[in-house]
Amino acid sequence: MSVSIISRATWGAKPWDNDPRSDGPAYVPLSSRTEFFVHYDGAHHVTKTGYAVPRAIEAQHLARGWSGVGYHFVVDQAGNIYEGRGWARAGAHCPGHNVSGIGVQIAVGGDQEPSEAALAACRALYDEACRKTGRTLAKRGHRDGIATQCPGSKLYAWVQAGMPAKGYKPPTGGTAPKPKPKPTAPAFPGRDQFGPGKRNKHVTRLGEALVRKGYGRFYKIGPGPSWSDADRNAVRAFQRAQGWTGADADGYPGPETWRRLFA
Repeated sequence: MSVSIISRATWGAKPWDNDPRSDGPAYVPLSSRTEFFVHYDGAHHVTKTGYAVPRAIEAQHLARGWSGVGYHFVVDQAGNIYEGRGWARAGAHCPGHNVSGIGVQIAVGGDQEPSEAALAACRALYDEACRKTGRTLAKRGHRDGIATQCPGSKLYAWVQAGMPAKGYKPPTGGTAPKPKPKPTAPAFPGRDQFGPGKRNKHVTRLGEALVRKGYGRFYKIGPGPSWSDADRNAVRAFQRAQGWTGADADGYPGPETWRRLFA
């Protein structure tokens, strides 16, 4: 299931710039998100459909003095996802968790049964949030952050069960992306590739690695393919930084110097 989000402009949200009130940072980096909160609409069944769903929430939240819809997203019974605060703005859905938590309302209330389409859309949104943040977000109901009946007994039981959704399969390998494997160091080309009179790509690669490690001060015009005193001095400084002395810090790279430079 792909995540398709109906933008604020499409459903007719009021522009943030037209309301001077502020209830959170204008920008929150994805790295700050660690939780995913599920909400419902309250004690009464939701009968509105389509764009009327987020518009009604917006009207309620503006009346409270907020700068717009307090949730990051709203999901209706048809499985439509509406943009509220979006990915990058602080929420106004759970005090103490408006920066760390992404808040999503599933538009049901009271004992209203959430549809399979709504649950699948919310779960897909959760997986997308995990993909964007690069981590598995904690699954929360509103009541996990503050004393409240929200998100109701049915939705809260669903959250506690792991947010399963009929007909929906989470991304292969889990919800958060696997870390990229660390690049392996290029093979050491041999001591005979370095020293006075040597000119080759390995000398350039050595110099570039030394610059990345913080030894660029030895180069006046940058690393190049011809071995120079700058290369030797930079290598020697790097070797001494490893705690080596004497012949182990002679300024010529060996296998261990090479390995540590590219680690």
